[in-house]
Amino acid sequence: MSAEDTLAVCMLLVLLIAAATVMTILFSVMRNAGKQDDLAELLKDDEPSTEVESEPAGQPWERDADWWRD
Repeated sequence: MSAEDTLAVCMLLVLLIAAATVMTILFSVMRNAGKQDDLAELLKDDEPSTEVESEPAGQPWERDADWWRD
């Protein structure tokens, strides 16, 4: 085997390993794409509600925001 053949075989080996790595990553992504994460279910309960809550009246010593209009 000459030096040129060794270089070509090593290059093919590196390309094969790179292709196998990419295929493994793609396979794992495609396999897990449809799964719902358990942690996402737990965090979904912690989302703030979309209902409008009435603001508290404030402290007795605070004035209304439009006190100067009266």
